[in-house]
Amino acid sequence: MSMRSVFLLLALGFAAPAAFAAETSGQERVLQRIILIRHGIRSPTKAPEDLARYAADAWPAWPVAPGQLTPHGIDTLHSLGKRMDADLAQAGLPRDACKGEVRVIADSTPRNRASAVALLEGLSPGCAPAYLAFPAGQDDPLFRGTGGGDDDDKGGIDAAAMDGTTRERLAQLQQVLLGCHDDACMAKARNGGKQVLLGGDLAKALKTAGSLAENIMLAYAQGMPASQYGWGRLNADGVASIIQLHNASFRLAHATPEASRGRGGNMLAHITATLLAAAGKPGTTSPLAPAGTRVLVLIGHDTDLAAQAGLLGLDWHDVTKGDDFPPGGALLYDLVPTRQGTAVRLSVAMPTLPALRSGDMAPTGAIVRKTLVQPACGGQRACPIEQFAASSSQAAGSAVVDTLEVEPSAQ
Repeated sequence: MSMRSVFLLLALGFAAPAAFAAETSGQERVLQRIILIRHGIRSPTKAPEDLARYAADAWPAWPVAPGQLTPHGIDTLHSLGKRMDADLAQAGLPRDACKGEVRVIADSTPRNRASAVALLEGLSPGCAPAYLAFPAGQDDPLFRGTGGGDDDDKGGIDAAAMDGTTRERLAQLQQVLLGCHDDACMAKARNGGKQVLLGGDLAKALKTAGSLAENIMLAYAQGMPASQYGWGRLNADGVASIIQLHNASFRLAHATPEASRGRGGNMLAHITATLLAAAGKPGTTSPLAPAGTRVLVLIGHDTDLAAQAGLLGLDWHDVTKGDDFPPGGALLYDLVPTRQGTAVRLSVAMPTLPALRSGDMAPTGAIVRKTLVQPACGGQRACPIEQFAASSSQAAGSAVVDTLEVEPSAQ
């Protein structure tokens, strides 16, 4: 057992919320659930003056420094935590973090640490939140992987794989950014020192467009008026349309296990080891929690979600009908009993863009949930644990860090 697991023995526990439940029958019992969830609503990672070269008008100001969790993001996570509490009570599952019924590991970035606090405050407001994390600024290989790059790194994109709709959305975003997108407009913008999306390297353009579209989406989710999140040239439906550029960028960058291995292989290996331990089966990698842990929450990034999707061949695009990797969005790994033994079922729980904007996760439709087909398991929805472990091991390859000189500590 690694030192990370030892720390987990001393940390908190987490029970699975029905709001993050897959589409199951009322008779099914979940033996263990691991939730990989993205941090809450943040400001863009670049300051408005750094983004100025992409747009004709000034980017909106934010109430926090670049890349930080916003006050609205905190309130939204409080609401998500309350939703978890209510759904856990309805499902008869333990949910009191004050009694050690919640286990949380967060990435070391300030927004992830702040997200852990906010989520736990919403779930169990009667005590000080506690979670595991490295010191701020120190990379955690569980979330950062072995391939380098930060959470905005989207890897290589094959421009030839871009479909016509994605190219049309590039033009749509260009229209939003500059107020025009014809050839004369592009030439004038370039002469004025602007960086444009059209007429150059499509792969590079899509990477840039994905980030810019996400910045606009975050402003929408933050609750800014249309005059700020789209300079008056975009409505809510338009936000849902251009965020598809962010989805496409991630989907193409993580199209194969090889493309996702550096970022997500280590995480997948440790998640699989944790599921194996809960099933009473041996593994080759140390689990993230003791075998008796019912639910573990990992607070990561959109890139972590995308990497797991790439490694496991998952596609939930039709489910979200908006951002495939929204703030507070989660991928769930459930260990469930079957007639043949134990199996792993995967599902998603994604807040809608309107719910993020309102900050209210209580309504039934605020979170979109769906059980996923697992291509690596013959298209099954519940993959036998041994088969899941074998395919996960192949996908993760050698991108595994099992011994750390410094371990995350309780916060």
